[in-house]
Amino acid sequence: MVVRADAAHLLPGLPDGCVDAVVTDPPWNLGRAYGRHGDRLADEEYERWLRAILCECARISRGPVVACIGTHNAARVPRLLDGTGLHAAAWLSWHREPGSPETVVVAAQASWEVPGRRLDTARRVLARTPETRRRWGHPVPKPLAVMAALVHLACPPGGVVLDPFAGVGATLLAARRTGRRSIGVELEERFCRTAAARLTAGPRV
Repeated sequence: MVVRADAAHLLPGLPDGCVDAVVTDPPWNLGRAYGRHGDRLADEEYERWLRAILCECARISRGPVVACIGTHNAARVPRLLDGTGLHAAAWLSWHREPGSPETVVVAAQASWEVPGRRLDTARRVLARTPETRRRWGHPVPKPLAVMAALVHLACPPGGVVLDPFAGVGATLLAARRTGRRSIGVELEERFCRTAAARLTAGPRV
């Protein structure tokens, strides 16, 4: 399911612990053409904005919050997690092409234990999955294999995963592929339409 909404406005209305995990690829504040989202905020404003969303994700999720935060923002993670109740439980790196790995943080409450075997599997997948060639009109879509590995790591079978920045639906398709349910939130109408069409077409699209 994909809902057209601003995550900053929608998430505060969701009940505590209503999903099993959050897996997402938030904007990196690099000025990319997402549409209605202004992806070039002042650094402090960007951190306040993303921290507030991560705080809501921590409240909503019974499990971890996995974010493709990017190497550009990796140093911000301690500040982004400050006050959320989350800590960086594990780090992953997606080697999308030679010489340009991207950082993924697995943030969790202290009570969540990192599943070692699934973490190793995610590392292997992220090390060998290239960048997707098809873009669907999105500036930086993630490969389905990458998001499937992260969903499998974070969310139990049959569970519900939330993506507050659903884009063109890779996390939602990954949830279907791995036997999970999903809720996607996306601000840009054209991305919502694409995500819905991909879900209708099937998990391999």
